[in-house]
Amino acid sequence: MTSEGEFGLIARLAPFLSAAGEDLVVGHGDDAAVLEVGGRGVCIAVDVLVDDVHFRRDVSSLEDVGWKAVAVNCSDLAAMGAAPTVAVVGLCRPAGMPAADVESLYRGMDAACRRWGLRLVGGDTVDAGALAVSVTVLGDVDPDRAVRRGGARPGDVLVVVGQLGAPAAALAQVRAGVPPDGPLLALHRRPEAHVAAGRALADAGATAMIDVSDGLGADLGHVCTASGVGAVVDAAALPVAAGVAEAAAALGRDPLDFVCGGGDDYALLAAMPPASVDAAVAAGATVVGRVVDPPASPVLSLPDGSRRDLSGLGWDHYRKDAS
Repeated sequence: MTSEGEFGLIARLAPFLSAAGEDLVVGHGDDAAVLEVGGRGVCIAVDVLVDDVHFRRDVSSLEDVGWKAVAVNCSDLAAMGAAPTVAVVGLCRPAGMPAADVESLYRGMDAACRRWGLRLVGGDTVDAGALAVSVTVLGDVDPDRAVRRGGARPGDVLVVVGQLGAPAAALAQVRAGVPPDGPLLALHRRPEAHVAAGRALADAGATAMIDVSDGLGADLGHVCTASGVGAVVDAAALPVAAGVAEAAAALGRDPLDFVCGGGDDYALLAAMPPASVDAAVAAGATVVGRVVDPPASPVLSLPDGSRRDLSGLGWDHYRKDAS
């Protein structure tokens, strides 16, 4: 087991990755890369979903897995203010996996592509020891208006589009042997990518944006680090999915662990100039906090007036077993 964690590994790999310059408008370090091709901005994102890591076959159908494999990439593009257009898929198929199961997986991808208006145009398949699906999505974005993580400024208002906590709460119920809440589990199986809202926030002048995939605490921390700012989040203002508080109480858990650290939400978190907040709210956003100075880890302001450090809340693949 490594001690540096997922983001430490990413930092170690940074010297091998191209930084922005010339036709590469956005390089590594954001939700997606942006290339300028013939005056157009091409946004590119890739995610890998692995059996028993990102999904469980006893919880999600293969159609659900296919849907999610597309949705998580559309969410990355949404965070850049981009519109997805095409996708390709790399499938690691275990020996003995029936062709009918592969068709079910692709049926789910097709449904997600129809949902967000993109086309699945090809890919590759190989024999492997475990089921894994790697989807790459390309989309259109104005190269001069792609929203990055590093533009938040003190005085900006933090907003969230989407619900928080549902997938983590549902999986906690599954792991505890408790029948999971149906609506909570549905949000884990088939997350929503907020593509239209992402474009609306970009058009309204979002200074920074990220999709909440690793948990609100971790992802807001990425924005603070990239922007050189701090942030204060109002716990009472967070858009908590219905049923999360009840699930947490039944499990003897703090609901904020699910809401701020559970991950897999695929909400959008954005920093907006105060003058643009009304437009963000009209696009479905909820005001949750503010960007502050000096640079610091984000904190959560609790109803009793105390504060909680958010920096330790979030998903990290290489530290999931650490204690």
